[in-house]
Amino acid sequence: MATGVNIVYTPNQDSRKFGDFTLRFQNLNGEEVSRAINFDFQQLWEFAQDTESNAFDMLIMALIVYNTDRVLNRYLYSEDGWRRSIRIANIPVRNKQQMDNAKRQLDDAISFLTGDDWDINFVEALDFGFNGVPRRTYIPQEFKKVVLFSGGLDSLIGFMDNASALAEDEKILLVSHMDLGKEANDQDDILDVCERYRFFNGKYEQIRMKAGLKKIRRTQDSFSYESTFRSRSLLFFAAGIYLAHHIDFNMELIVPENGTISLNIPLDEGRRSACSTRTTHPTFIRKFQEVLSMVGIANRLVNPYRLKSKADMMSDCCKYPMKKAILDKLYPQSCSCAKRGHNIFWDKEGTQIAADHISHCGMCLPCLYRRVALHAVGWDSERYLGTDVFNGTKYDLHIRSQKRTWDFNALLNFISRRMNEDTIRTELIANGIRDKRELDEYTELAMHSYEQVKDWIAAKAPAEIKHRIGL
Repeated sequence: MATGVNIVYTPNQDSRKFGDFTLRFQNLNGEEVSRAINFDFQQLWEFAQDTESNAFDMLIMALIVYNTDRVLNRYLYSEDGWRRSIRIANIPVRNKQQMDNAKRQLDDAISFLTGDDWDINFVEALDFGFNGVPRRTYIPQEFKKVVLFSGGLDSLIGFMDNASALAEDEKILLVSHMDLGKEANDQDDILDVCERYRFFNGKYEQIRMKAGLKKIRRTQDSFSYESTFRSRSLLFFAAGIYLAHHIDFNMELIVPENGTISLNIPLDEGRRSACSTRTTHPTFIRKFQEVLSMVGIANRLVNPYRLKSKADMMSDCCKYPMKKAILDKLYPQSCSCAKRGHNIFWDKEGTQIAADHISHCGMCLPCLYRRVALHAVGWDSERYLGTDVFNGTKYDLHIRSQKRTWDFNALLNFISRRMNEDTIRTELIANGIRDKRELDEYTELAMHSYEQVKDWIAAKAPAEIKHRIGL
């Protein structure tokens, strides 16, 4: 049975401020629950000054979906502990007919992204009651590139590559999102170092949106939020499209993500299908692009690194001495970790974490792929890691019940048992890759990526781990 979520929009009494969205639904006890959304898009609005276009409708839709995804814990609101059925009513949009025309494709795209069944419904918004006052003025024509900037290593390289390619009087626009606050710290740390050393001086500007569930007193919060953030890329894409669309109807939105993590080949059969993250999966990007086209938005999402591993991205960036020197200063400020809040399980503790500014658990797949990338350019170090998977103390690969060992064990098992072209092609087809040329390209990428992992293990691992993968 579907969980129904009703959207209520209340204009702010001060028309200079955007109003409030509230999610209303019944909890598992049949009680009505209301959760308010924190939506600070002042910087986005100052740039585009638009609450009427299809691009703004897409932003509102993505905002609602992201927060609905967050508020409904999938373990509690699903029959099988994973796949939820969610029906959203009354998402207010200004161009309802066009949004309705794309409903089927939109439901399909978001269902693929999060691994759930979505039924999204719109209502005509007569007036949002908003008459904002810009605090600054932009010149959109100055910006020749629009790049998503999360604060991760891939987005850092995307920023550097695009900023380096600009002419003297051109700029790139960095689009960022923050919810819990950690993302903003990563972004700020990178750009603070850029400002200190005058890297890419005058070549970029950042616009950031704050969007998430409003905090309430812990004593009022009797249920657990969803922690997977599966739909964050939808909101991120929509914010970028909103800005790119204002600059030019054909301005591309650059999505810098290495192809290995985009494909996210399931390392074991238990991670297949819905259990495999698809935030920048090429099938999701294709499905979302179709939705944009159906609502009259021509801006394209482009991932220039779709056929590169993270190690390839690092190596290519470091081919140029000047870029290598800049990257050497900036990469420690970036964060790739998916589980940095779980530091109670790290080998390093307390004062050591603070003293060394450790922000990576060292055990999750993004941390492992980051180490492989750093190894490719000679920068792999345990200094910034909470745990070194090759020399764990609390961490023990032999204890399969330890959740912290699951990712590395899965990676080792994949390399030793399932790393072959037939397996990879089967998994790609299962996740929507059907074009023969793309199948060939992505299969080659995956094989190449895991060979790089093997090279890292061969260089760094103890004999027992090497033996497990046949080295």
